[in-house]
Amino acid sequence: MQDQYDLVVIGAGPSGLNAASTAAENGLEVILVDEQEMPGGQIYRNVTSPKAPDRFLQADDRKTGQAIVARFFNSGADYLPNSLVWFAEPGRILCSCHNRTREIRGQYLVVATGAMERPVPFTGWTLPGVMGAGAGDILHKDAGLFPKGPVVIAGNGPLIPLAGSHLISGGVDVAAVIDTAPAANMIASITGLPGTLRDIPFMLKGAGMMKTLLFSKTPVIRNAKQIQALGNGRLERVKAVSAKSVREFNASTLLVHQGVIPRTHFTRMMGLAHEWDPVQRYWYPRTNARGKSSMERVYVAGDTAFVHGAQASACKGSMAGIDVALKLNMIGYDEAKSQWAGVEKEMAKALAPRRFADRWFAPAPDLYDVDDQVMVCRCEGVKAKDIREAVAQGCHQADEIKIRTRCGMGPCQGRMCGPALAEISALALDCPVPDMGALNIRPPVRPIPFAQISALAKTG
Repeated sequence: MQDQYDLVVIGAGPSGLNAASTAAENGLEVILVDEQEMPGGQIYRNVTSPKAPDRFLQADDRKTGQAIVARFFNSGADYLPNSLVWFAEPGRILCSCHNRTREIRGQYLVVATGAMERPVPFTGWTLPGVMGAGAGDILHKDAGLFPKGPVVIAGNGPLIPLAGSHLISGGVDVAAVIDTAPAANMIASITGLPGTLRDIPFMLKGAGMMKTLLFSKTPVIRNAKQIQALGNGRLERVKAVSAKSVREFNASTLLVHQGVIPRTHFTRMMGLAHEWDPVQRYWYPRTNARGKSSMERVYVAGDTAFVHGAQASACKGSMAGIDVALKLNMIGYDEAKSQWAGVEKEMAKALAPRRFADRWFAPAPDLYDVDDQVMVCRCEGVKAKDIREAVAQGCHQADEIKIRTRCGMGPCQGRMCGPALAEISALALDCPVPDMGALNIRPPVRPIPFAQISALAKTG
């Protein structure tokens, strides 16, 4: 396998797969690098494994994922799995592969690292038995396992009905679904309803999940706040406040989901321009319609660019792959325009329901108004009170608070605490979250053995 390519793609989800496939089919030399053993990303994780029919409860999702993967393997692009990319810049990446660091160069780079569940600290969120709803879904796709019941599902996001319907269909005891969506979200989402009519399958899919929850007679607690996970050494009970009354449920597992945000560690490390979305409350890289970022020869595709879901992510990858092929003169503008036309039509359909979904699943304004004793940064043991004290002492930027408290200095570089640090600080200062800025990210983006860095220096 060579070390010089026309295009290097990071991430083997639907966006990265389509970016690599499209570029390779247009004659480019392409390599796709991914940390997982099999392509598919999170949404299509292990979709080509022999046990996929038992682990993908939606047959249409399975077929779509398998088709995307099959197209990639037929495209002629190179594939480097089990490889952890820890540094990227225009022209090259560094990845840990088979216990050594490998340097791969490319004229263009597509960052398609996807999205992650929004990390939100609350009382008891570090107890064993508490996990993200997405993590629970991955557990089933990876090992065919469901979380131990009784299970409580809590939060506000697209994975709440998905996780609930999967668990109920799998025979798991779901004690309750605690919905933290503010009542105002329903009103705000009304303007997006017409768009949902352009994607009827999307609406029917969601309606089917809600039907499963309804027919199971699982208690659904609406407009809830102040989620608490309680127990001695591990989760035993889940408590929440709804309509000024306290509701409590026995539980062995709590699946929490407060929406999805882009994975921006690579894009921030490279210094790409970012913008703030006030509805979903996250930073996202600034790109044009083809995925071109603020930096020459760097594209950002899929949910990394903005969270729009699997179908739109696949389209974004195709758009980027076509544009790179055009930039490298492998196709002319008329051919690129022809290819874009079909993708743009599919993209418009995928984006039509997003105004409704984004407002329905918008995070509650007081989501991060947590107790002083809540652990915010697990890596460094920083509590909410430590952040508020730093603000009171004059630290008014995210990186200043990081230096004062060490919040965000752990191995995850703020992946799990960065959003909370900014939100808690903004509440303390009564200012917009974007005014706090975002944490600086430095290589290595992911932890790797120091020996790999030193070995690279000796050979370089």
